[in-house]
Amino acid sequence: MRKFTLLTSVLLTAPFAMGNVSAQCVATQDCASLGYTETSCENGGIKCPFGNTWACKSESCDRGENNPDCTYGSIYYNDGTCIKEFVSGRIPIGVVVYMDTVDNQKWIMALDNAASYVKWSPEYVDIPEITNYTIERTAVSDLKSCENTEAMLALGVGTYHPAAAAAKYYAPAGAGSTKGKWCLPSAGIWNMVNNHRTEIDAAISRVRGTSLGSSSYYWSSSECSSQYAWRWSSSGVFHSYSKDDYGYSGYSVRPVLAI
Repeated sequence: MRKFTLLTSVLLTAPFAMGNVSAQCVATQDCASLGYTETSCENGGIKCPFGNTWACKSESCDRGENNPDCTYGSIYYNDGTCIKEFVSGRIPIGVVVYMDTVDNQKWIMALDNAASYVKWSPEYVDIPEITNYTIERTAVSDLKSCENTEAMLALGVGTYHPAAAAAKYYAPAGAGSTKGKWCLPSAGIWNMVNNHRTEIDAAISRVRGTSLGSSSYYWSSSECSSQYAWRWSSSGVFHSYSKDDYGYSGYSVRPVLAI
């Protein structure tokens, strides 16, 4: 009898327990409270299953530090989107070449050269604000692209430091507001290009930008001495060269921009 009594007690109690749980788990069908607050989404989103409102894709997700798609070789568009894929209808302006994990900042490189056959400087002047790196091993630690560029231009704009001026005042189509914000990449940035060359080359090709080439030379903003500055070869090699040289194949300028 004790077994029967216990079983009866459980059977009588269970329905009431389940009924209490069901009463506490009523799903809301209020779109607004669930985050579906927009009438439409320009950049894509999710439609509320109970109505006509949307939860839009956050632009900060596309642009921000937590976006896994915004990494080396990602394409940066003029609307601030940063993704691996080429998107028809958007204007690409650069490719991610450096990710600063300390300052949570990313840098893009322009898809085209700002200038070719250009000198670093027509005169030999040691710029005190720029560290002199006399060997490649230390030169590639220099990541101060914009600081170097500004120090160069502080001594004279235009013909005095034509490589820096070409970089700073570059502006790609569809991004005129970026004019004055670009910089001549430091040797450290070019070293990052070496480290992620496959992804970067593939991205430039996808958007039909100007290839970095196989036998081209690009100025960096890193200084070696009053007479020499560091240049990067598209073969991945660094050399210190005379500042007033522009080479038979033409020393080019490929600007970078912090995003």
